[in-house]
Amino acid sequence: MEKKMITLQACRKKYTFDQDKACTPNETVARFQQRLQACRLDILKDIRRIDNGRLGIPVYFSLCGADARRIIGNKKQMGKGSTPDQARASACMELGERFSFFSFLNDKDNFLVGDYERMEAQGYPVLPIETLLHSVHDVDLSPELLRRLLADLPLRWTWAQRLGDNAPVLIPFSWFYAINEFNGPSAGNTYEEAVLQGICEIVERHVCALVTRDRLATAKIDPASITDPVACELLDKFRNNGIEVHLSDFSLDTGIPTVGALAWDPATFPHTSEIVYTAGTTPDANKALIRALTEVAQLAGDFNTGSNYVASGLPKPLSLDEVDHLLRSTSTVTLGEMADLADEDIFQEVNNCVAALQRNGMEVLIINTTHPQLEIPALYTIIPGAHFRERAMGGNAALFAAKLAADLLEGDQLDLWLTAMQRLLPSAYFLHFYRGRHLYDQGAVTEALACFEEALRCSPQQEDLPYLYSYLGCCLRDLGRYEEAIAALRQGLALDEERPDIFNTLGVCCYKTGRHAEAVDHFRRAVLLNPVSAIDYANLALNLECLGETEEAMVNYEIALSQDPAITFAVERLAGLLSVETTNSPSS
Repeated sequence: MEKKMITLQACRKKYTFDQDKACTPNETVARFQQRLQACRLDILKDIRRIDNGRLGIPVYFSLCGADARRIIGNKKQMGKGSTPDQARASACMELGERFSFFSFLNDKDNFLVGDYERMEAQGYPVLPIETLLHSVHDVDLSPELLRRLLADLPLRWTWAQRLGDNAPVLIPFSWFYAINEFNGPSAGNTYEEAVLQGICEIVERHVCALVTRDRLATAKIDPASITDPVACELLDKFRNNGIEVHLSDFSLDTGIPTVGALAWDPATFPHTSEIVYTAGTTPDANKALIRALTEVAQLAGDFNTGSNYVASGLPKPLSLDEVDHLLRSTSTVTLGEMADLADEDIFQEVNNCVAALQRNGMEVLIINTTHPQLEIPALYTIIPGAHFRERAMGGNAALFAAKLAADLLEGDQLDLWLTAMQRLLPSAYFLHFYRGRHLYDQGAVTEALACFEEALRCSPQQEDLPYLYSYLGCCLRDLGRYEEAIAALRQGLALDEERPDIFNTLGVCCYKTGRHAEAVDHFRRAVLLNPVSAIDYANLALNLECLGETEEAMVNYEIALSQDPAITFAVERLAGLLSVETTNSPSS
């Protein structure tokens, strides 16, 4: 396995209009297209503007070519900016970033496989196991017990670079990917750009997770303090269309500027628009504000298209009541009072961010994911100790070890591991949960149900209860015990109202008991929370059809099949509805 270390150096900014870059947006696109021609891979099919012009803030798609679709699994990537040139460049680099990352992920030559003992025995400079405890905020489990929990697990390891001292270190990638997932990939015109973008994305996710978890009443940003011409122009575009924008200082104690943005259109919400809740992080508070505002435009669909965005770092509010902790905040800051790490040199901004995080006890690790043929600088950033919404919040390293075991082991191997771990941790509810999930996947529904019920008796952490109730509901549904399933699933929703999986199962149970209007409500919520769930659109359509809402049913069947043409019942029922429509239409 090759060490792919990088050398960071001075990188003066040459473009500072709405983002800080090493070259202009047009140069970025030209370089990207040159690399595409040189590497002879089908990565980019087209670059297309997709906003309808209401706001005048451009949003672009980069449509994936065949090789990119195969590697990434998506058809498109989105780009944002205050100008068409910057949004187009952003869409290109987003595609390059994702293609590079997933190519790295899929190449077994980038990884070694084994546990801590094996890597240490081979003399590698292995990341201290204490860092894994820190990464999930576990102050109770001993390093020795965590080592025993991870023993014999086929973890994937790769080389990373610790920016505090630029030392190479071998890290258990499997562990950190379970935390970060798709947060942390970045690409840039230079490695310095890519590093800074990766750090800022992780910091943004971190502060957003804390604001959400603790419902922090962060300070409002005084609109009168905003003087940057680009930021003022963007705000004017929202205001001129009647869109309310609430800005907050989400920087917390990181020392790195993050602006939270909450935006809604009273004239179109909730019929053709959503409340958009997002944030932006950069070393310069003005650029963080611009990033947040262009992200609002990217997610909003011009606030009049009926489109649904997929929530990531922050939840998607269905009403302003869900974010009243922000709206009711009584403290105010000016933009000039926010943290400021800006410099004319991007490399110096990287150093400033690394130093700010070190003051908070957080190290920055980067993995070089640059594609050997595309050759666009690309990285994956890890900051152990960073929070992520719904992940790494509970302070339980043993739970993460069990999650890894369930992902990495199969059949008898997983059974043996769970049995061994239950001898070490006899009251660990999550071991019963993963044994139940394993049994459920094998079709042993009754046995799985018993495991989930036992897990509930073992005092699970509150943040894990929705997962337990979700699986409990699935078991009861599969056993035809629909009323019990509905009761269990409602308990899950009472703890977490943003679970599309629970709404899906509730919808199915209501359909099975003939409550089609209730099923419609549940499937509507499921697609609001997860707009790319084809099966939920199909289920919504089926229940609308049962209620006689034929036209709306056809629309939702079409949406489902545009996402997944292989949903057989949707194909057949849509064809039937179209046949009836043709038969009933007047002849010419």
